[in-house]
Amino acid sequence: MTARIAKVALSIDGGEDLASKVNPRLLSLRLSELREAEADTLEIRLLNRDGRIAVPRTGAVLNLSLGWKSGDDVAVGLVDKGSFTVDEVGQEGPPDAVVIKARSADLTGLLRQRRTKTWRDTDLSAILTEIAGRHGREAKVALDFEGRAIDAIEQEGKSDAAFVADLGRRYDAVATWKGGFLLFLPIGASSTATGAPLARATLTKRDGWAWTFRQRDREAYDGAEAQWQDQDAGQRKTITIGGDSRRKLKRIYATEGEARQAAQSAVKRAERTPHTFTYELAVADPALQPDARVSLSGWGEKIDGFEWLVERVDTEFGAGGLQQKVELEGLA
Repeated sequence: MTARIAKVALSIDGGEDLASKVNPRLLSLRLSELREAEADTLEIRLLNRDGRIAVPRTGAVLNLSLGWKSGDDVAVGLVDKGSFTVDEVGQEGPPDAVVIKARSADLTGLLRQRRTKTWRDTDLSAILTEIAGRHGREAKVALDFEGRAIDAIEQEGKSDAAFVADLGRRYDAVATWKGGFLLFLPIGASSTATGAPLARATLTKRDGWAWTFRQRDREAYDGAEAQWQDQDAGQRKTITIGGDSRRKLKRIYATEGEARQAAQSAVKRAERTPHTFTYELAVADPALQPDARVSLSGWGEKIDGFEWLVERVDTEFGAGGLQQKVELEGLA
């Protein structure tokens, strides 16, 4: 039987793989991948008793791959996790260690600067392409969102990072900065920006340790209501979508189109049932990523009967090998 051995590959600013230098000093590595966050986060702690580690500068770019070097019950090989910009470095002890924190987007620079702009007579793809280009990135927009006309939309005192996140909520989309791209994909499509399907996974009770199932009936809506300001009529008007149990959106939208889109997205979110499932896996699957579809088996008809979407994946590499915790959202 071949022993299960985890592996990490790490480079700085496109240089050589530093795994041979990093692995003997690695105290912990934690990667958090989130479906609806501005950026994924990475934290690395390296033993530095001899003081010989060259601490990377903030702004340096780390390239990370995780996977398995060997093992009969795992997929051998590395999975590219993309690039991460260092935004914080520090030292601590005991034991003496260097701590490196990084994100999949540089959220300390221009992405955080507040802007005020009104976009008129355009479409969603054009807005995302312009914003991505301003930060040296390429927008990867799913076909579902191409040609989505926008009469008018306001970016009022918001950073580009916050505005993109807001667009994600309005269109019920995965809106995040990863690997040098601005990604904008429909939640639940379980595909890449090019339309390629994400790998589906099946998890059983034998695959992990602690698990938690939760049901939140208080969030059960079958409709939504949004207001918009009709400048010509000088009054607020209301758009209603769906059934009678409506969620009332707090924001006052600038146009009827904006209000309608926001209400439609709220209904889509409501259609994803208010059930969550968290699971600590004994053996990590580095290929598992947010918005992938998961089937559960062994928990009974109620839990097994749902289709599940990955909301978050936390992967840790350390003395215990490669371990993972996943958070799932139930689909109706």
